[in-house]
Amino acid sequence: KDKKEEFLSQIISRLNELFITDKLTDGDMLSGFYTYCDKIAENKTVMLQIANNTPEQAMLGDFPNAFLSAVIESDEAKQNLMTQILSHQHISDGVARLVFDELLHRQKNPTSQSGYR
Repeated sequence: KDKKEEFLSQIISRLNELFITDKLTDGDMLSGFYTYCDKIAENKTVMLQIANNTPEQAMLGDFPNAFLSAVIESDEAKQNLMTQILSHQHISDGVARLVFDELLHRQKNPTSQSGYR
């Protein structure tokens, strides 16, 4: 396994230990994990604390609250996206096409899991 696959395998293993996974796929858990990471990465204060402190010190700073905010805000954003997709045909059609194009990209470039990530 290359380093990326090894890292993903470790993340999935740890997530499987934490969650009741009856109705969650590995992809579901990874999607949430990366969403939370991306949301927290938007917080410059927290990122500075992570960069300039030990993990133990950073965990005493703004990170715990930023994490909970990321969970809540990402759900709100997901609900907003879902509502717009289900309420407006042109948005639904446009997003469906983007998803189709991404899946086509993945088929043509199997070593690249995504055009985005």
